[in-house]
Amino acid sequence: MRKKINPKLIKDIGNTIPGGITGIGVMTKYVNNWDAIESFAKNHAVYTAMDVRNLIAENSPIKKIGFANLELVRIVDEEIKKSKVAFHTAALTHFRELCVLSGIDPNTVNMGANWMQLQKKKDKRLQQKSFADKMYPKNYTKVIDNLKARYNRVLESNPNAYKEWCIQNKKNRQIISDVRSMIKLLDKKHNQK
Repeated sequence: MRKKINPKLIKDIGNTIPGGITGIGVMTKYVNNWDAIESFAKNHAVYTAMDVRNLIAENSPIKKIGFANLELVRIVDEEIKKSKVAFHTAALTHFRELCVLSGIDPNTVNMGANWMQLQKKKDKRLQQKSFADKMYPKNYTKVIDNLKARYNRVLESNPNAYKEWCIQNKKNRQIISDVRSMIKLLDKKHNQK
């Protein structure tokens, strides 16, 4: 059975098709072809890949949500479904990745009293409270509260956009690999201190 094309979509894309092309089948092949986008962009004075990226970023339907927040929700959701755990546990499992996605250096987060005692054994400078507060200014519970607020905001305000984004980006793990490489760089920088 053939998939029906929405008449509104046909009307919307009608302005983008050159005058010589006729027929719905040919039109959808032209519109759905990634190779045709390059010539279409050049015809409309968008000449470089960076111009296309900027145009997409400025007019993205998920601009308000933010791709980092969507990725954050996906990481937590996958962990909750896989391990059947609560949000807090899922967030702690992927804490370093979630920190980077929310713009926090995970090496500056105080992970609690027991963790601090272990750090003090490793580094004698941390015996001074002022130095310890300077090295680890953020408390992990507040970071998790912030992550939970982001998580809830995305799921409450735009659940359909999130679900559609997950379906379309099911195999796209580029952001996660970028985040992990960023963590390696941050760790290397932190260890040089």
